[in-house]
Amino acid sequence: MPGGDDKVSEVGSPTQPAVPAISSRVVSWLVLPTFMFAHLAHHVGTGGLQPLLPLLRDDFHLDYTQAGLLLSAQGLALGLAQLPVSALADHMSKRLVIAVGLLGAGLLCIAISLTQDFWSLVGCLVLMGILAATYHAPASTYLSATFVSAARGRALGTHVIGGSMAFLLTPLMAITVARYTGSWRYSFMALSVAPLVAGVMMLITTARVATTERPATEQERASQGSALASLRGIGPLVFVALGEQLLTSSMFAYIPFFLVDQHQVPSDLAGLSISLLAGIGIISAPVGGALSDRFGRAPVLIAVTASVGPLILALTYVPYGVGMIVVLLLYGLSMNTRLPVLESLFADAIPAHRRSTVLGMYYFIGQESSGLTTPLVGLLIDATDPVTAFTMLGVGGTLLSLVLIRFRGTLMRPLGSLAGASLVQES
Repeated sequence: MPGGDDKVSEVGSPTQPAVPAISSRVVSWLVLPTFMFAHLAHHVGTGGLQPLLPLLRDDFHLDYTQAGLLLSAQGLALGLAQLPVSALADHMSKRLVIAVGLLGAGLLCIAISLTQDFWSLVGCLVLMGILAATYHAPASTYLSATFVSAARGRALGTHVIGGSMAFLLTPLMAITVARYTGSWRYSFMALSVAPLVAGVMMLITTARVATTERPATEQERASQGSALASLRGIGPLVFVALGEQLLTSSMFAYIPFFLVDQHQVPSDLAGLSISLLAGIGIISAPVGGALSDRFGRAPVLIAVTASVGPLILALTYVPYGVGMIVVLLLYGLSMNTRLPVLESLFADAIPAHRRSTVLGMYYFIGQESSGLTTPLVGLLIDATDPVTAFTMLGVGGTLLSLVLIRFRGTLMRPLGSLAGASLVQES
């Protein structure tokens, strides 16, 4: 009845459609650090492949195409699992889904360390991809129900710090262990610890986290429309974000190889380039989220996307040294700013009871696209050479950047009725 007591339920549980109206500082300070560590552990557990890939290439005698297939095995499985896992998370406890994924990732790290042939490794990576789908969409939805819209970008950006720290620490940890022990296998054993600890921690620390939530009224649910209708309203911006993800993920996988083959960087040290690319997210993610709270989601998304093409060309032709480090940092800045802004846009525009599903749709499309294009880029490099292939990608990205700048006004206007979406912050 109107005016009755609010119902208390677990954050993100399906008992009531979550309306983001939680402002308790106690809840915020408890939830956010837990999820920051879980985010770090998720990427530590699932992110060992890329920095160790040069060593795996030497051990299993892989060419570029086979190396790309390893990346695609995990990437395609991750993409295909996004829809069912995210839909499941909309109908059960999100913290349980996340905890199971973390514990499973830790166990699979141990399994990967024991593989003896290429196809066993592929099988483990497929399972790793499936479990990796249990984190981002459920976690973003859980946190979106914890923070009001005006602080959501900053909160989701702060959450990304955990993932960025993982991208910074995982290559350092993996390469250090590999160099000290003489084998990449011990690196995967070491990487298994964080997700196992985080899975247990998620179950314990969030078990009693509850909040007062006001269920959405029928009128509010009707005004927000269906998930697909809301997604159509932000379709142009989502397409822009997918375009950036396609370019950055295709390039990201081969940057260590590029440094080895083009600049003669040692194989074990080349994996540390991942740290520069992703570690800058410790700064760029919360700043990007806060900027989107202040100026709107669309301007920030368009700015970071338009920079991708020129940065790829700079990466290809800038000499190795300080200039290359600067370009890698700028590339990582562009890459890491996108995620919290995009997640905030989804949270603003999509009904709470469908957010995890819609985020899963986005991750599904993005992962499947990058999973298909990654081996194609490997084939292109094998057929030409790294400089030629990277130049072609950079020119294509620069042309896309010019199109984005030309039509930026259209992209900043939502299509149709879009309740709650803050594409451009009005003064």
